Amino acid sequence: MNSPIDSLLSPTISTALFWLAVAICGVAQLYIMRAVFRTLPAAPTNSAVPAPRRWAEIVQVLLPIAGLVAFFYGAWRALHSV
Repeated sequence: MNSPIDSLLSPTISTALFWLAVAICGVAQLYIMRAVFRTLPAAPTNSAVPAPRRWAEIVQVLLPIAGLVAFFYGAWRALHSV
């Protein structure tokens, strides 16, 4: 069963919107990765404050990327299954 929005968007427009969303999310993730990898951890002024672990920051960048890839893969399959 088609939803009302399916009749409003042509396949060309929906594909263009999909790739626009992929590009925007890709650029945003690149800037996030750039910020994480370029930032040098500052020495804590107070020894009671733990320094952030580098591997934890990298995992916090890579997990959303994996989620976005899975989401866009599912969206692409749903977009072209009709």
